[in-house]
Amino acid sequence: MEVKIDRGKIILELDDGQEAFVTFGIDEEKGVIVVSTTFVPESHRGKGIAGKLSAELVRFAEEKGYKIYPLCSYTQKYLERKRPDLIAGTE
Repeated sequence: MEVKIDRGKIILELDDGQEAFVTFGIDEEKGVIVVSTTFVPESHRGKGIAGKLSAELVRFAEEKGYKIYPLCSYTQKYLERKRPDLIAGTE
């Protein structure tokens, strides 16, 4: 399974041809990634795929020096558990 970042999406192509993804926008001026959605097809839930996507999001944010503003509840919980230092507005 290969993770790709393309035009506001982090995409993981699954073995059966479906996609799991995180959608986001970037506020370059503020240095913030605004995450709107994390989606994993129902047949693939509970397998750690959303966590893998979120880890890639964190890697991308760190690489670019961005904070993350999570509108998505999954991303919010993930960051609170693993990387609260990256949540925008908490500094």
